[in-house]
Amino acid sequence: GHAFEAYDPATNSWEKLPDLPTQRNHLAMVAIDGKIIVAGGRTGPGAMAERVDVVEIYDPATRRWSKGAPLPAPRGGITGAVHAGCMFVFGGEGEKGHVLGLTPTTYAYHPGANRWTRLPDLPIAMHGLKGSAVIGGRIFLPGGAITLGGNTGTNAMQVYRPSMTCE
Repeated sequence: GHAFEAYDPATNSWEKLPDLPTQRNHLAMVAIDGKIIVAGGRTGPGAMAERVDVVEIYDPATRRWSKGAPLPAPRGGITGAVHAGCMFVFGGEGEKGHVLGLTPTTYAYHPGANRWTRLPDLPIAMHGLKGSAVIGGRIFLPGGAITLGGNTGTNAMQVYRPSMTCE
């Protein structure tokens, strides 16, 4: 949905913030340099819902959303990670040429240049990744699903070694 709120643990309270302009789910979201970047996602329920390439950036200092350069292709079921000032987006749904409709694509977003770069593909096309971890300069991508729908989870562990920097 649109709702966007911030939790303050000191007061144990939630504050309503300006709504996410483009309603979507199964998106990638990261924080870089004090801003929140939201990329891609699906506009409806289910794995066959329309996917978008929309990138929106929230600045807490101005309490406003702005548009970023769109993803190179519409993607849902993606995950994001931050390393060296870049936003990385992995996998997802929306690849018409893939037999399962999934994609192994990896993209990096350079916030300062407002530009996406295509990087080497994942070894396994995956969607529904629940998160990532950056440890020792490597991005770890545990699990995910290997066919459309929510019941094909895997215990695969893919590791990406980024060489790109955006600082």
